[in-house]
Order: sequence, then structure tokens, then C-alpha cells
Amino acid sequence: MTDHFRFVHITDTHIMAGGAWRMRGTDVDFDTDASLRRVVDTVRRLDPAPAFAVLGGDLTSPDLLHRDRVLEPTEYASSYMRLKEILAGLPCPAHYLMGNHDNLEAFNRALRPQAAKDAPAYYGFDHGGMHFVALDSHEPGHADGMLDAAQFAWLERDLAARRAAATIVFVHHHPWPLGHAWMDTMQLRNGADLMSLLGRHAQVRWLIGGHVHSEQVIQRGALTMLTTPSTCIQLAKVGGPVHFEPGPPGFRVVDVDDGRLSSYVVYVR
Repeated sequence: MTDHFRFVHITDTHIMAGGAWRMRGTDVDFDTDASLRRVVDTVRRLDPAPAFAVLGGDLTSPDLLHRDRVLEPTEYASSYMRLKEILAGLPCPAHYLMGNHDNLEAFNRALRPQAAKDAPAYYGFDHGGMHFVALDSHEPGHADGMLDAAQFAWLERDLAARRAAATIVFVHHHPWPLGHAWMDTMQLRNGADLMSLLGRHAQVRWLIGGHVHSEQVIQRGALTMLTTPSTCIQLAKVGGPVHFEPGPPGFRVVDVDDGRLSSYVVYVR
């Protein structure tokens, strides 16, 4: 039997110290700091308060300000420090995932100082009688994602050891096409392998992701995948050329009641 509790999924914060995000195909600059502060302020006002937050990847993105070169880990440090300063306003502890715009060494130094600088960011944790798994789909130099053999082996062991606990898995990249031609070029390349593994573990009921800057709910067999909009710009779902909209910032609230999940997205107007 699980407890009654709430958590929030916050993703694609894209904090970039030293500038604003120039929206694709426009002359509009978006302040990702300000939009995340608005989200954190809204989370603080939730009643009941969340027990924890999961930050779903693409947490910082100074690379978007320097598209002409590959940044060193030290060049990410100020963006992660700014992220930590903003997230200090959350009313709960946080768990972090890697996204394709993140840098592992800088991520670990800022957010997981107990870990080695090159330690992959996949792990499990428990709360209220449930099990949670954070996967690391980041592959340096790639916009799409990949889970390596060591991570698959770890995930198999982790789930096999907790068959009695209802489980939610978090991953940055979507494991199957969502029907958006551009975004589907940047999905999890071995997503079919992930879904096959999860399908062997009936306690895994939900998969929650980011990356796509939009709200999605997709059912595949017994598993439901939810994606959460960004805290900054959103990807328009309409047909035609790829374009983004300047917000509104969003995040996902998940309520758990004796193992049953209900969820909704909050847009901060």
C-alpha cells in the first residue's frame, strides 16, 4: 500500500547565464530565468505541497548562445549555479535528469557533488511505498538520446529487485515517435529496447519525459507515457514549418493515492 503524496515534474528549463534564448526563426529573445522563477513561485503555492520535484533534463543550455563551438564544462558552471539559486525556492527536495543540452561533468559538480565528475546520471529512489527511476539518455554531441548496455543491465536489476512496488520511470527523450516530423528526429534511438524491457516488469505503469516542449499523453499497452511542457518556450503542435511559442511556462503535477496516479499540467500565465 502506498501513501498519499504529490510530486511535480519540471523540465527543459534551459537556463543560460549570459544571455537570452533567441527563438528559432524570430527576433524574439526569451528570458528563461524569469520563466523558471515564475514556475517555482507557482509550485510554492501548491496545496498540498509536493513531496519532491523531478527536473527532467535540458536544465542548462549555454551552448545555445555559442552554437559555433563545443563548450568546456567550466563554461556551464555559471548556468548551473544560476539554476541552483532559482530552484532553492522550491518547497521540496529535487531529483535531476540529464538532457541533450546538459554537460555531465558540470551537472555532477553542481547537482551531484558526491558523484564522480564522469558518473552517469541514472539511479533509483523510493517514496511513499513507490519506486522511481531516473534514466540518463544524454549522449555527448547528439540531440537525440541513447541508453547504453551498462544502463540497461542496471535497469533490469533495479526493476527485478522491486517487483512489488508500483514504479514510475523518468527519461528525457521520448522512446517512440510522437508524430512531429522534426522532433521525432531527436527521440531515444533505442526506445524500442527500453519499452521491451519495461514491458517485462508489470509494476512499471508510467513513463514521464520532457524534451518535446509540449504536453502529450500516450497509452501503449499497460504503460502510459506523459510528456511535460517546458518552463520556457513551447513547440507548436500545428502543421507546417517548425516554430516555437513564447510560453506560457508549464509544469506537471502528479498526485498518488494508494498507487493510483492522477496528473495535470499547470500553465503559468
